[in-house]
Amino acid sequence: MAVERERIPAVVVLMLILIGSIVIYLLLVPAPVAYKLLGINNTSVSTPSIPAGEYYQNLDTYIGGNSKSVNTSYTLGTFGVNYPLINSTIFNASSVSIGSSIFGSSSYNINLNLSQSAEYFIEVTVQSVSGTPKLSFSLNGNSFFSTLPAENETIIKEIPKSGTGKYVLSVTDSLNGFALSQSFKLAKIKVIKEQGKNNANILPVKVLTFSGVGDYSIVYTPIGYGNLNVSVNDQVISSINNGSNSQLTVNIPSVVISKAIRASNISSSSIILPLLFNVGFQPAENVSYEIANAYLNYTIPYIAANSPTVYYSVNATQGNYLLTLYVSSIIRKGNIYLYFTPSGANLTIAANTLSDGENVLLIPSNFIGVTATNGNYSGTIKLSTSGLVIPSYISIKSIKG
Repeated sequence: MAVERERIPAVVVLMLILIGSIVIYLLLVPAPVAYKLLGINNTSVSTPSIPAGEYYQNLDTYIGGNSKSVNTSYTLGTFGVNYPLINSTIFNASSVSIGSSIFGSSSYNINLNLSQSAEYFIEVTVQSVSGTPKLSFSLNGNSFFSTLPAENETIIKEIPKSGTGKYVLSVTDSLNGFALSQSFKLAKIKVIKEQGKNNANILPVKVLTFSGVGDYSIVYTPIGYGNLNVSVNDQVISSINNGSNSQLTVNIPSVVISKAIRASNISSSSIILPLLFNVGFQPAENVSYEIANAYLNYTIPYIAANSPTVYYSVNATQGNYLLTLYVSSIIRKGNIYLYFTPSGANLTIAANTLSDGENVLLIPSNFIGVTATNGNYSGTIKLSTSGLVIPSYISIKSIKG
């Protein structure tokens, strides 16, 4: 007796082959390409790729110092702030027909429970009109608007306040002039709630600090009227009742600084701490301001001079080398001096050419090494400056030619 084998459908085989092909392709392509293909937004900063025999060193300290306090400002800019209003529809009806006759008027009633702290509006769009009827709005039996509607007309009126919070809103058709009947059809009826959006205009600022020490302040010129709160990381640090053309300086309390240090997720033993400050300007209801020339000021106190020394080992070559010093921030401009051992050579990056980012120098091989050991030049570089600079890394690579 023949045994019948279970067959695998051809479409399943094709799907398995396709999935296998995709997996193999993703394993073979570079990681950033694979991330994009998989929909992963990989935004983390990675260490530069350094081939074997070249030199790369992260720097987690500062170069230089300052004998007296130094002010560093982080611009927030000039901008307007106001108390924005948002609209939301709390009632919506369509295709409503209302007619009147010699026997009386007719109404479309809406029962609502409304807040006394918000503003409300009724909006109707007239689709068609028969005769010359009178359209009116009333609240709890009291009329607050009437008109002779026209086709394709949109009417928007504010609803008066009710002392009780109970609202019976009526759209009424009343007979106008000498006619047996009159009517109109509304394409839609809406009740719209207008409410203030009590959000602050928030501006993020990242400040590179030295172990969090120093004085921090917000400097701004408020031009406007009414109550305005200034906050940092959700804590109010200043409140004013009326604006002026005068510049104001508000110190950021130490408790805010402490929380920012903890939120940085960096060890408190680190010298350089990038602190994030979310500076918010929040006006009261019906208030508008122009905030002019706002900035966060960081006053750095006395900091002892620091001249770090790094050890390097790089492939020996008779050609030249590229030395790259990446600078994260320049607190105070100054020349950067590099002293090489064992060659005893000196290099200078002039203050007027020093910049944030990569600072690249072309250096001859006799600066790097004197005698090669196992095919490598090894030694140290001492970094110093007449300013105050926060570096990120230093690297050396040979130029093959």
